[in-house]
Amino acid sequence: MKRKFFIASLLLMGASLVANAQGYKDGIEYYKVDKLDNAKELLERNLNAASTDKAEAYYYLGQIALHQGNVAAAAANFEKGIAANAMNPYNYVGQAALALKNGGDVKGLLEKARKLTKKDAKLEMEIARAYYDANPTTYAKDIEKCIKNARKWNADDPDSYIFEADTKADKKDWGNAAGIYELAFDKDPNNIEAYVKYANTYFNVNPEMAIGRLEELQAKVPNSALVQRELAEMYYADNLGTKAAEQYGKYIKNPNHFAQDEVRYVQLLFFGEKYEDSYQLASDLVRKLNPTDSKVFYMKRMQLYNLVQLQKWNEAVEAGRSFFANAVPQGSNYEVRDYTDYGMALQTAGHPEEAIVAYEKAIELNPNNADLIRFMGDSYADTENFVKAAEYYQRLVDGGNNKSNDLFTLSNYYLGIANTETLDAATRADALNKSQKYIDEVDKLVPGNVQIVNQKAKIAKVREGDNNTGAALNAYNELLQILDAKEDKADYARYYKYAYNYLATYYFGKGDKATAKTYYQKWLEYDPENESLRNYVNSLK
Repeated sequence: MKRKFFIASLLLMGASLVANAQGYKDGIEYYKVDKLDNAKELLERNLNAASTDKAEAYYYLGQIALHQGNVAAAAANFEKGIAANAMNPYNYVGQAALALKNGGDVKGLLEKARKLTKKDAKLEMEIARAYYDANPTTYAKDIEKCIKNARKWNADDPDSYIFEADTKADKKDWGNAAGIYELAFDKDPNNIEAYVKYANTYFNVNPEMAIGRLEELQAKVPNSALVQRELAEMYYADNLGTKAAEQYGKYIKNPNHFAQDEVRYVQLLFFGEKYEDSYQLASDLVRKLNPTDSKVFYMKRMQLYNLVQLQKWNEAVEAGRSFFANAVPQGSNYEVRDYTDYGMALQTAGHPEEAIVAYEKAIELNPNNADLIRFMGDSYADTENFVKAAEYYQRLVDGGNNKSNDLFTLSNYYLGIANTETLDAATRADALNKSQKYIDEVDKLVPGNVQIVNQKAKIAKVREGDNNTGAALNAYNELLQILDAKEDKADYARYYKYAYNYLATYYFGKGDKATAKTYYQKWLEYDPENESLRNYVNSLK
C-alpha cells in the first residue's frame, strides 16, 4: 500500500465525550489514509467493544502488521478474523496478500473470498491492492481485471477511483491524483478517504480549497475523529492558530483522540494566549501520564512558559526547577526559550545569581541574540557586577545590534563601575570617560530626554567627588529647562529634587545664601513631607 501524502503529521498535540463516536471504524479510516500507528491504536483500543465487528477489525490489524513488516502478526490477525467470523471474506484476502508476498498461489483463497460476497466492488479493490502491494508490474493484468470488475459491478463505488489516484500519487503525479480523488468523492459525497487524500494532495497548491473540502466533509460526518483531527492540523499548518485551537478543543472530546493530541492542544492554547487554560491542561497531563512518558517533559516546559506569561514568578521558578530536573527525551534538546523564561522567572523572583546561569546557557545556544545579551547584562547588574554587565552591553553595541536605550544602559553600567569604592583612579577615570561617551551619543539621538540629561549630571557629580564644585551645573540647568516645559510637573518631582538639591548646595558653598535659600525652597515644594528640610529652610536667614 504505497499511498503517500504531502503534509507531515504535526507531532505533539479529557473532557466530555461525543455521544456518537465511531469506535473501531475510526481506526479503519486512519488505516485507509496510511496513518498505521494511529489506526492500530484505535483498533486495539476498541477491539472488545460491543459494537466492534471483530472479523473486520482483525483484518485491518493484519494489514497494518503486514505493511509494517510483521508477517507473523499479520498471519495471526487474519486467523483471528476468520475465527471470529468465517463468513467475512476479507481475512481470506489478507491471507492471499501474505501468500503473494512469498510468490505463492492465491487462487483458492481469492475464489473463497469472492464466493462469500458476489460481485462486490469493494472486495475486488482490496484484492487489487493485495496484488499491487506484492508487485504492481508482475500483477499488472490482475490489477487491471479487478478494476474493470469493480466498475462493471458498481460504477458508482469510489474505491476503484481512490486506488487509481493512489497509483498516480505513487508516481508523484499529484495533479492527476487530486483530480481522481475528487471524482471519487463525487461518486460518494461522504467518502472520508477520498476527501482526506484530496485535501492532503492539494494543500500545498491551494490550502484554502483543501481546508474548504475538509470543512465540507466534517459537516457531513461530524463524528469522524480522523476528519476532526485532519482539519485541526490543516488549520495549524496554514497558520490559522485560533481556528486550530478551536478545532482541537472539539476534537479532544472525541474518545478516539490520542494523548499526543492533548499535547498539541496545550501548545495551541498557549499560542492563542489562553495561558491559564493551557497551564491547567498541561498540569492535568503531567499528573495523569506515566512519569517516564516523554510527553511529561514537553508538558513541564509548557507549565513554565505559561506561568511566565501569567507573571506568576515564584510558581514559574518551581516549574522551571521541575522541568530541568526531568529527563530529556531521546532526540530532544533544551531550547533557548527554556533558559530565557526560566532566567526571567529567577531574575524577577529575586534569584539573580541563578538567573545568570540560565541566561549563560541560553547564550551558548544562540550567542548573537541581542535580547539574550541584554538579559545577561541586566542579570549581572542585578548582582551589582557592573563590570560583567558592561561587558555584555559593550558586546551588543560593538556588534552594531543595539538600540538607543542600550547606549543609555551601557553608560549607566560604566557609571556603576565608576562608583565602586575599591576602584583605582585610572580605572575609575576610564569608566567615567566611557559613561560620558555613550550618554553623549544617546543624547544626540534622543535630545531633551529627562533621564539622559539627569545621567549627564550624575556623571559630572561623580567626577567632582564629594566637593560640589559646580561640574554638574550645566546639566542640571538643562534638566530644569526640560522639566519646566512639562505639563504635569508632579510626575517629575524626584528630578526637580535632584536638581534643586545640587544647586542649593552649590550656592550655599559659594556663600550665596540668598540664592541657596531660593533653591532650598523650590526643593521643598517638591518634597513637602521632608520635615528636616523644612526646618533647615526656616532656619536660614
